[in-house]
Amino acid sequence: MRRIVLLLGIGLLWTSAGAQVVQQVSYRGWQGCYRITNGTVEVVVVPSIARIMHYSFVGEPNVLWVNPATEGKPVKPGEWPNHGGDKAWVWPQDEWPLRIGRGWPPPSATDQVPHQVEIVQGNRIRMVSPVVAGYGVRIVREVWLEPTGTRVHTLTRLEKLRGGADFPVSAWTVSQLPAPDTLLVRLHPGSTLPDGYKLFSPDPWKSVRRLGEDILIPERRSDVAVKLGCDAEILAWFRAPYLVVQKSPLVAEGLSAYKPGDHAQIFSNSDELPYIELEFTSPLKVLSKGESVSLEVIWELYRIPPQEQSPEALADFLRKL
Repeated sequence: MRRIVLLLGIGLLWTSAGAQVVQQVSYRGWQGCYRITNGTVEVVVVPSIARIMHYSFVGEPNVLWVNPATEGKPVKPGEWPNHGGDKAWVWPQDEWPLRIGRGWPPPSATDQVPHQVEIVQGNRIRMVSPVVAGYGVRIVREVWLEPTGTRVHTLTRLEKLRGGADFPVSAWTVSQLPAPDTLLVRLHPGSTLPDGYKLFSPDPWKSVRRLGEDILIPERRSDVAVKLGCDAEILAWFRAPYLVVQKSPLVAEGLSAYKPGDHAQIFSNSDELPYIELEFTSPLKVLSKGESVSLEVIWELYRIPPQEQSPEALADFLRKL
């Protein structure tokens, strides 16, 4: 039985099984936000800018990157203020000019207009975008926590509402985090990429070190933005003492459902705005009206003791997940 209580200064509070709580709050100047917590971690969803903007242990620093220059400001269609946080786009990016007539910014409905929001099953936040022009799809995102621990689930769907388009599309999630101490990739053993990755940017990374057959350690550059893609289910970001692990399980068909290097991607911006992005895409699919394609991404947060913070120790940690 769900209980609704009015709390002065923060709005409505829902309590549900497992002591999980959903509160309507203001966050860094944005109104109409939703905080979800299980007592261990907390997440804040901001529907007015179509993003998840906060993930942390309760009362501890946010591990997502938030742009201080745009805090509390509304989105402006066509301008794309880079708020940070985690959002969803439509992949592949190189087809945006064909579908919306420009290569940048992203389609407006993805993250430049407010999304509708509702609470489902007592403890899940669901955001729904308007129809994405040029694609005939809408983006539906659900965000929820496990009853205990640090695990956050995000489920992103592209739902086809209009017919007439016969090109493949993919759901794409983008999480922005501050510049890290270490980035890690746990490769899928079935990858056919000779170096374990492919470049999406014209410039290379400072280095991409391989630890054994299964772990990559990309080192970002400070002077230029760089991006790589790989066949992986796990991407990780470490900035002492916090380790963020994002996992997106392959679909039943395995790697054959994805173009090589598309499923898991890492972008690193220059020090002009020092952040990185952990990104995942679903398989590409031609959608008929009423069909959808989904992407599941699971987040986990860890505190790593000083003696276990070397890249080699972090790699061993990932191997056990």
